[in-house]
Amino acid sequence: MDTPMKKLAMIVLLLAGGLTAGCDNGKKKKKTTTNDTVATKPKTDKTDESQTTKEEALFQDVKGDNPSIKLEILPFDKNKLPKLMQKYKGKLVNGGHWRDKGGEHWVLLTETGKIEEKKGKTDTSGHLIEEPMVSAEAHAYFWVKKHDSYINYRRDYWIEKCGPFDVLAEFLPQGFSITDVNNNGKAEVTLTYKHYCRSDVSPANLTLRMIEAKKMYEMHGTTRLRTGTQEDAYVIKSTRKAGTFIQAPATFHTHVNEVWEKVEEEKL
Repeated sequence: MDTPMKKLAMIVLLLAGGLTAGCDNGKKKKKTTTNDTVATKPKTDKTDESQTTKEEALFQDVKGDNPSIKLEILPFDKNKLPKLMQKYKGKLVNGGHWRDKGGEHWVLLTETGKIEEKKGKTDTSGHLIEEPMVSAEAHAYFWVKKHDSYINYRRDYWIEKCGPFDVLAEFLPQGFSITDVNNNGKAEVTLTYKHYCRSDVSPANLTLRMIEAKKMYEMHGTTRLRTGTQEDAYVIKSTRKAGTFIQAPATFHTHVNEVWEKVEEEKL
């Protein structure tokens, strides 16, 4: 009797051990699977999706505000800007204020002037061993009023970095306009950046951008440089590349050609 009972007890113990081992293996496998799932899921997906959705929702909201309203240019007073808009980089040099089918808008144009990025270094004998670095920046801040609050929905800019030479990044007043040339009730803001890093008599660079809501068209070129008096003037011809304006509506082409004629000549 003892022998059969011992055998039965051993069988019970073996079965219990097998069940316990099976449960442990199952737990480990489940834990590994969970970790793998977390590790393979990009952490930035949610953030990117949220940012994209927010931007699209803003423009959808702006688009549907007052579809019957046409462009109306409003007075721009830099001394009466809402407090939230008074945070910007550089000095406020120009701006615009208007109302269109997207609501009430502002654009603020600022310039930093020359910024000393890094001082030059000399050795004990006064020889330059490390060149200085300078830069200049121009920024355009776009604001819209939505439900008694103000939203900075776009920032356009040009940053020019340079060695120990003359540096410039600025807006040309004659190249700035707020229009609705295609009569769709949405304003187009035209910005013209003049920028260079130069150490000799050479043309400045021009970048012209035309912005309508989320769309932007851009062209690049150089100024027509005129030096000396009218009789013996030395002229370097301007250059121009259409860039993404190739894809722009025909009415935009007419407008940008008129703007380019106003900004292309530079006199020294």
